[in-house]
Amino acid sequence: MRKLFTYDEAIKLINDGDTVAVSGFMLATAAREMMVKIGENFKKVGHPRNITLYQGAGIGNNNDQGVCEMTYKGLIKRYVTAHFANNRAMIDLALKNEIEAYNFPQGVIAHIYRQASANKPFEISKIGLNTYCDPRIRGGKVNDAAKDNLVDLIEIDGEEYLKYKVPKFDIGIIRGTTSDEFGNITMEEESSIIDSLDVAMAVKASGGKVIVQVKNIVSSSSIDRRDVVVPGVFVDAVVKSENPEEFHRQTPGTYYDPIIAGKYKSDNFGFPKLELDERKIIARRAAKELSDDSVVNLGIGIPEGVASVAKEEGIENIVLTVESGLIGGIPLGRSNFGSAVNAWAGLPMASQFDFYNSGGLDRTFLGFAEIDPSGNINVSRFGDRIGGCGGFIDITQSTKNIVFCGTMTAGGLKTRVENGNLIIEKEGSKKKFLSSVEEVTFSAKQSREIGQNVIFVTERCVFKLGENTLILTEIAPGVDINKDILEQMEFEVEISSDLKIMDKSIFE
Repeated sequence: MRKLFTYDEAIKLINDGDTVAVSGFMLATAAREMMVKIGENFKKVGHPRNITLYQGAGIGNNNDQGVCEMTYKGLIKRYVTAHFANNRAMIDLALKNEIEAYNFPQGVIAHIYRQASANKPFEISKIGLNTYCDPRIRGGKVNDAAKDNLVDLIEIDGEEYLKYKVPKFDIGIIRGTTSDEFGNITMEEESSIIDSLDVAMAVKASGGKVIVQVKNIVSSSSIDRRDVVVPGVFVDAVVKSENPEEFHRQTPGTYYDPIIAGKYKSDNFGFPKLELDERKIIARRAAKELSDDSVVNLGIGIPEGVASVAKEEGIENIVLTVESGLIGGIPLGRSNFGSAVNAWAGLPMASQFDFYNSGGLDRTFLGFAEIDPSGNINVSRFGDRIGGCGGFIDITQSTKNIVFCGTMTAGGLKTRVENGNLIIEKEGSKKKFLSSVEEVTFSAKQSREIGQNVIFVTERCVFKLGENTLILTEIAPGVDINKDILEQMEFEVEISSDLKIMDKSIFE
């Protein structure tokens, strides 16, 4: 087989200073064994070094696997990502200015690959306007070491856009399930195809080389052309996993499940029933914004409970979508996040963000961490905790109806429901409604300009985005508006002249 390489041979294709793109979403389609080998080779001989690394979604297990296993000072010079995936080593390098770090929206990076595939030098988009990605604020720069401007503000026909620069990619590192002798790649055991094809095409259009990690090597006579996701013309080197159970897992939590791969469907999956606590209260109120046949995206955390409540309430035919490209079915969480069971289809990630950017979602339910008086939200950075925006900016700047879900305070909050009333037993130690936010991930200014319908649902009240600030529109039965709401905020809000009590059925 001409394209079968050893790991050592494949690593020699990577030159010092190369620009490298890696595929993946958590560990789905992530070539973890290749990443580990690159890290080991660097520690042994000091190469490759000073590479620029691009990735779309967060890659790893949110702990100690994935890109973090090739994260060393000197190996990576520049890092461009949508999400750090709790890669503490990379975060520390960024905080010490030992790498040039940039954080762009996930869909923007997916579309940068597409533009590279067509040999185009820029991705022109409205996504990121008036957020920290806007060069009038920070231009997506995470630290002082990131001196180059990778995004510019431009005007076309009187409208503002951001122009993201598309680099020339030297190396692509992707993953599939099976390869034949020509390097044709199938992905029958992956949870979705994520951005593997997009990365491969971007790199080949740039004149670079594509390395693919697989589990199986077979004859071309045994592969159905309908199963080929990455044709061999885009592949230069194939490496076979030496320990697939460890380094070629479907997700961090699952080695291989044919149901997650979409080979089968099952009736044994459903949404977990929630106990009546603050999380369920928020999910119940949020679900009242749903209607039958809605196409939605749910963020992680409290918004995940909306699907469970919708099922209980008999709201029918809700179509759930995941940034990884999956449409329909039941999205999975925790160590299987980014995957789904019983999905209708798995699109390339760039196509999923085409759908999102076009306003294809009826509604999105997302969490929040910090909110300022204008309604700006930060979910991406908190001091030395750098997470990243993921697909948050793409989705919130493209969806007409947004429901932000979260508790009023954090850090030890305890509540209970008694006789249909909400009782705050212990207030959280951290306020979320602050006089200023560290980083603007959701721009209230941009939202007002494009006319979105935005509400903020907490366990004790509901706000909507007004013309200048937040408007308090509903309060929970049993709460004290001053003690439990207004005093828990660092800024004043407008109180609706039609202030309502939240539907009491939510608390029963």
